[in-house]
Amino acid sequence: MRHNKKAKARISILVALIFVLCMAGSAFAANPAATGNLVWKAGDQCSVNASALNFRTGPGMNYKVIKSYTRGSLMTIAEKSGDWYKVTAADGKAGYVFGRYLLTATEAPTPVKAAPSVTTSKAEVTAEPQAKAVSGELIISAAASLTDAMNEMKGLYEKQNKNVKLTFNFGSSGALQQQIEQGAPADVFISAATKQMKALQDKKLIVDESCKNLLKNRLVLVGPKDSAKVKGFSTLKEASLIALGEPDSVPAGKYAKETLTKMGLWDAVKDKVVYAKDVRQVLAYVESGNVEVGMVYLTDAKISDKVQIISIAEENTHTPIVYPAAVVKASKNPEAAQSFVDFLSSDAAKDVFAKYGFSLVK
Repeated sequence: MRHNKKAKARISILVALIFVLCMAGSAFAANPAATGNLVWKAGDQCSVNASALNFRTGPGMNYKVIKSYTRGSLMTIAEKSGDWYKVTAADGKAGYVFGRYLLTATEAPTPVKAAPSVTTSKAEVTAEPQAKAVSGELIISAAASLTDAMNEMKGLYEKQNKNVKLTFNFGSSGALQQQIEQGAPADVFISAATKQMKALQDKKLIVDESCKNLLKNRLVLVGPKDSAKVKGFSTLKEASLIALGEPDSVPAGKYAKETLTKMGLWDAVKDKVVYAKDVRQVLAYVESGNVEVGMVYLTDAKISDKVQIISIAEENTHTPIVYPAAVVKASKNPEAAQSFVDFLSSDAAKDVFAKYGFSLVK
């Protein structure tokens, strides 16, 4: 009898253990964060896992950005569309976000009245999961017109990401495009035109989902501070030498040629043009007085106390001046590279861009 009772007791314990293990296994499998398969269903809550996540009108990079949400912002899933999710943000806005930058949001436990400070602290930790810290060195290939803004951005980003070092490679967008095509090291590409970015996308050299249009600029005609010979585009024919960027590789040069062609001036002035390797060289030619006028971006003209803005080109005379940014597919540190691209849409970055005269793409 004793043996029978012991055997029954052991069987009961074994059955109980099996039941507990089965329940635990079911709970683990049901948790997408635990399995690493981050796929959500309608009604699930998620949290933004990026410095800034764009909220778009449709499921794709080509749709308009409604708003940018910071890390920890809560989203409620409505439906899945490929790699994108239609969500509703905590402020009631509905739109689409790229699923890669969402984390499962764990609901905070109910605070215990006897110890509110301790419970609130735990709730904050569980409700706002932090992204994995990034580290290493990043090479940023950026259009020459971004030189001053990016140099200031370096200090801000490295202060927030102490284990990351930024190195900038400034030049004309066309030259940077060719460098990337030829295998030169680069983690992030920021172009002064969409043409160069699209060329790299077509060759599968860019992480498509990382690409975003960041900034807008204006094209201006400038002359030396004390020069008064050329009064505007209407008297441009009176100039002896005009500096422009090389139209085939320098976006500012391409925009300038488009403008002069649209205004019916190109044929009259093309033999007077001195071509430069990038927009900053155009600015230097004008500052030194080696040419009477040049065409540069408004942001370039604003940083120089040696030139004056003679005229601003109408926006309908040239292709829209848009600066896209993206992670280069060959990057050896894609997480840090994406972190920097995300940072460029943060409030701190927006303030820097505005300071140097860039308009933000909304």
